[in-house]
Amino acid sequence: MNQRHAEKLKFELLETWNTFNHYVTEALSFNNSEDIHRARVHLRKLITFMQIYETKPATFRQLKQLMEALGHVRDLDVLIEQFDSQTELDEAFLHAAEKQRAIERTILAARVSEKMTPSLDQQVRRFIGGPLFRAFKKISASPMLEKAKSERKRRVRIYHEQSDKNDQVEALHKIRLAVKRERYLHEYLLNYESNASMNTVRTLKKMQTKLGEMNDHDQLLKRWRAFTPPEGLQHAYDTKVETLQRELDSSMEHLSI
Repeated sequence: MNQRHAEKLKFELLETWNTFNHYVTEALSFNNSEDIHRARVHLRKLITFMQIYETKPATFRQLKQLMEALGHVRDLDVLIEQFDSQTELDEAFLHAAEKQRAIERTILAARVSEKMTPSLDQQVRRFIGGPLFRAFKKISASPMLEKAKSERKRRVRIYHEQSDKNDQVEALHKIRLAVKRERYLHEYLLNYESNASMNTVRTLKKMQTKLGEMNDHDQLLKRWRAFTPPEGLQHAYDTKVETLQRELDSSMEHLSI
């Protein structure tokens, strides 16, 4: 990558970090769940480029911890916002999910207060403007795309080799992460690398959507399995879990990937 392109990509990633900072601050008001989503997306994009660099910065673990805390709240936001409560059992489950979300929000607020320090900000900016920028100047962007594509295909092969349902679900989760990384690389490199393709971005986005829906269903099932039903509702609970499992199994059988 030439000096000019490396400079532009550096500034794009600095802007990504600035945007993350904005949304993570807004997210803590918990007035709009999309702020959590946007903060998470921008952090994931930055982490994608950090993973390219052979020696990850000292801040990497802290950013991953922020991502994890954001993810826990985001998963519950999606579940609660999409949940259609129709029965007494549903109401009890929804109440438990809302209590758990309140806990996860408290954890997120504490994690942000602990991690989002001026020191972290300076370290991230120094890494983007220093080691990562120098790495961009030394390497071609094309191998980044090929490596991401190979990783996605490797994850798909692993998925098809699994016979156990739980292992298949876990493999799908890893494919989804690989698809995200490849998509973000193509999006950022569109102006700098001829092999970066908007058609590929569209294809990967469709895959990401399908896999995201599957992940939401799996997360819902896991939360139902972890839920203890009120007395007298055990039969209804067992039926609900069995139905969700059948729906997930059916979705996986019809998944083309």
